[in-house]
Amino acid sequence: MKYYRFPRVLYLCIIGILFLGCTNDDNLPDMDSEVQLPNYSVIGENFQSVFQFNYDGTLDEGELFNLTTESNINIEYLTLRQVSDLLTFFSFAAGSFSAVQRNYVTGQSTFLNEFYKISNERSVTWGANSENKLFLGYFSPEGSTNYGIRTINPATDEEIDLIVEYNVNDVFEPLYYGNRLLITFLDQQSNYKLSVIDTDSNDIIRTFDFGKLVPSILINKDGDMIIIRGNSASDYELTLYDLQSLEVMQEDQFSINRYFFAGPIQSEASIVNEKLYYLNLYAQPSIIPFGPAIYDFITKENRIIDMPSIVQQVQEEIGLDIELTAFDYNDKTNTFLMGYAKLVDTETLEGGIIIISEEGSLLRNTNLEFAPTRFIKN
Repeated sequence: MKYYRFPRVLYLCIIGILFLGCTNDDNLPDMDSEVQLPNYSVIGENFQSVFQFNYDGTLDEGELFNLTTESNINIEYLTLRQVSDLLTFFSFAAGSFSAVQRNYVTGQSTFLNEFYKISNERSVTWGANSENKLFLGYFSPEGSTNYGIRTINPATDEEIDLIVEYNVNDVFEPLYYGNRLLITFLDQQSNYKLSVIDTDSNDIIRTFDFGKLVPSILINKDGDMIIIRGNSASDYELTLYDLQSLEVMQEDQFSINRYFFAGPIQSEASIVNEKLYYLNLYAQPSIIPFGPAIYDFITKENRIIDMPSIVQQVQEEIGLDIELTAFDYNDKTNTFLMGYAKLVDTETLEGGIIIISEEGSLLRNTNLEFAPTRFIKN
């Protein structure tokens, strides 16, 4: 469950590559001197190691970190969560959950070894965290579908259980931000619900009931909660909430030909200055699965970047086919970031980052010695 919903065969490829220890930047078109390249950090992996690559757009150069060597992060980690500068890599082995927490800016790491052992009483379905607590979503007791949250304080070993709902049908990924844990699930009647938990008091402060409308959740740069809900792949209702008071601040409606899953969609969309920057899905059999798109809430214009042409341009330049793996929008430079994997031979998987302007121009291709899987929000 590594954050992006891509074909399993791609994940099997991304689990590896021999690390050669260098990066290479390629200028595909000659760029205008006024074009500002973004600063970004990205996580990825190869057959042996997990990596972090920090790129400085001003200097047009990057720095590579081997997280397996530096922080003992195994390539078979289950989930990566980010809270501010803190990255938490959850893993499972020998009947226990462990985690490595790394400050991606300073490189300081903390190891939480075997903080929870599995039991017949609880079936853990996800892990999340705040700056100082761990959260496990679970079904309990054995054989039932009662949905609960266990909060663990690693500093004190204190554990607190909270029942969210009895007899649920399905649960989705969690989202933590600003002492609020947001969990989305389907209840016994297959209605979509969202519970907002105050992680300081361990109380459910509100549960939203959306009925058959699928709720997708975003946190904007001001720390407000945006809920996009719909029951088709075109018509959506948008509501902006103050995350602390849960008061409605803004409402809107829009239509795009794109289906969003229930739960957090931070990896697939962001809203900045009355525009939705999102991951457009191409109808198959397309040569690529997805690419950037922009919806303007003011003009109601929906513009899809010509990603197939950009992919073709990169493939012709490097002489290899590529598979897109990661997506992000950088609001400081108005650019899209697309990660990709490229299979060099049966033992060597490499990758890279494509930078695209909001207008749809290819600005930079940076070749990497690993396959990117997730951009860090900074």
